[in-house]
Amino acid sequence: MSAKNNYHDGHRRRMRERMEATSPTAFADHELLEMLLYYTNARRDTNGTAHALIESFGSLSRVLEAKEAHLCDVEGIGEKSAALLALVGELSRRYAVEKITVGQERGAPLDSPKRMIEYLLPKFFGAIKEIFYVLLLDNALRPIDLFAVGDGTVSSVPLSVRNIAERAFQKHAAAVVLAHNHPNGPAVPSSDDVALTHSIKEALALLEIPLIEHFVLSDNAYAAILHQSDFRNEPAIAAAPIFDDIKNFNQTKGDRS
Repeated sequence: MSAKNNYHDGHRRRMRERMEATSPTAFADHELLEMLLYYTNARRDTNGTAHALIESFGSLSRVLEAKEAHLCDVEGIGEKSAALLALVGELSRRYAVEKITVGQERGAPLDSPKRMIEYLLPKFFGAIKEIFYVLLLDNALRPIDLFAVGDGTVSSVPLSVRNIAERAFQKHAAAVVLAHNHPNGPAVPSSDDVALTHSIKEALALLEIPLIEHFVLSDNAYAAILHQSDFRNEPAIAAAPIFDDIKNFNQTKGDRS
């Protein structure tokens, strides 16, 4: 065995001993990546590869969100290592979503913009493509179904207005909320977003199911299409008309009962 291999073996042993003596929280991001890559690199020095990953993508979170093909562009990363990183990234995303979702009060009404966003935001954690979600609510504004109708490129989401309306009708939804993300872009609705929103609203109106709002989310902001305000910058202005819609919805529900 060469002196170089002896050095790597000794380094790995010391890293594992340090892990046993402390905890993962004591390690820097690149050190955790380095040790993760041990499992797909029996002999290669993974310390340099870990540094290269973070340098290439900018942060640990970006490494774990990266596509496998892009990971393979980094020297030292092959197909097995890229697949491992992608799996860890997806597991991390699902863990975060489940942790937050389970912590939410079950059956609580989503009767404010804040509660709607808190419910929807975790669904987009780690998303690198546009995803379009439809949230169906009962007559107490509690969730009865949440489903994705599109999972496409970052520039478009294929979906069917008819399918959304049919699902809402079949589930006996009393109201609908839409949400989609703009990965790596601002939470600014496009003209296509606005046109699609009104098409869905009109289709639901034929079934007497109100569309309460369509939210556009980015990494650090969100906006409302129907009420044309950025919640982060103008929370009071943005929230007020949605509250009016919710009040009107509840009033109509009371008049029908």
